Amino acid sequence: MTRLTENKVQSYAMAFLQKKYRSKAKAKNIFAKEEVRTRKEYGGKRADGLLAYEHWWYGICVVSMEAKSHKTLPAIQARFDFYKLIWNALKAGLILCVASGAIFAVYRMDDHLFQFLLPLNAFVLGALLYGLFTINSYRNKTLSVVEQVMQYPANEKWLAFSKDSVDDLHKKERKALRRICKYEGVGILIVHPSGKVKYWTKAVAKRKWFGNYLSYYSLEKRIMKLLR
Repeated sequence: MTRLTENKVQSYAMAFLQKKYRSKAKAKNIFAKEEVRTRKEYGGKRADGLLAYEHWWYGICVVSMEAKSHKTLPAIQARFDFYKLIWNALKAGLILCVASGAIFAVYRMDDHLFQFLLPLNAFVLGALLYGLFTINSYRNKTLSVVEQVMQYPANEKWLAFSKDSVDDLHKKERKALRRICKYEGVGILIVHPSGKVKYWTKAVAKRKWFGNYLSYYSLEKRIMKLLR
């Protein structure tokens, strides 16, 4: 199979996204550019692609994209994240503590020992059970490429992979890649050697209630001028 370079993946994916979002934009007016940086105060990170348009109802919408080829294969291979496991276990412990009613012992019981010991035990039990039964879950794994695209604030985030790079992954790795991205709300585009782009998972739109995500980018003023 023909190996696509990262530049080709980037170019094909951007063209695909531009066509997709143009239909949603007011007067079909859309900003689309490769290699756009966030402001220095937000790390000066460089997104492989950035799109922005004004929606008639939601206002300014921003889309960020990161592209990868076979040369960056390790970035799309899932790895265990200990801190993610701890964070998820703590949340599970809190949920069990509240759901079981143990949390109410804090102000309902007169015994000062059990008043705090009961909810603490429920919390610890919930955390331990979560860790025991889900240690190999995709929820406790991460991907370098997902961590990377998360640095580019946007209403929707996309990852574009060359088909050959995805084909290089083992079946379990492909499954983990898809499930982690779906869990994080990140869309996946598969770019074929012919230039054809297909969805693997769709991005989940995230709203920003105050302002818009362009405020994170160095080209904010230029983009706003173009859109309005």
